[in-house]
Amino acid sequence: MTVWILLLGLLVAAVVVLQLRRWCRRPAALPQDRTLFTLRYGDIVQFEGRDWVVEDRLLCAEEGFEWLEYLLRDGNDARWLSVSEDDWLEVSWLERVSASALDPASLAGSGAGRFPARLQLDGVTYALKEQGRASISSSARVMNRRQSGCCYADYTASDGLVLSLEQWDLAAAAAAGQTPDPPELSVGRLIDPGQLSLLPGDGRSVYR
Repeated sequence: MTVWILLLGLLVAAVVVLQLRRWCRRPAALPQDRTLFTLRYGDIVQFEGRDWVVEDRLLCAEEGFEWLEYLLRDGNDARWLSVSEDDWLEVSWLERVSASALDPASLAGSGAGRFPARLQLDGVTYALKEQGRASISSSARVMNRRQSGCCYADYTASDGLVLSLEQWDLAAAAAAGQTPDPPELSVGRLIDPGQLSLLPGDGRSVYR
């Protein structure tokens, strides 16, 4: 009986060793690939020699149409990566600037969600492409998620230049009898998505 128990123990040990060897030979799991539609908080976007960390992912929706806006950071610099797909994929690279940079005459008569047909910025004329009201949800922010939405206007100019205006909290300002804050202004350009390299992160930000 002792011999049989010893043989059984040796057999079990051999099976365990073989299984451990198989596990060791298994290739390491590859990180999940990222696309412009699946970037997450903490992922890396490489563009023009710089590494940008995804700080927030905003899902924008209007009457069944959805698009994405990613807040990216590299040190103290921030950019917005806007991704939309209708008949084709359109990717914009934007930087937030002060609305005071706009020609004041351009904004005459605008406000409360009304946007002019043309805007002047740094000698460039931008024509209104579309405007509306979108609901916004954030995947990273704990406070100030701004899920109530905003009024927006998208403009285009020659050579792929783009401009975006967003006006928040109109309903709250109206209810309080206050003048709405000026719209937030972002300017940039359309880019080829093939110029971007997307790398998975660890789900954490280096800036928080």
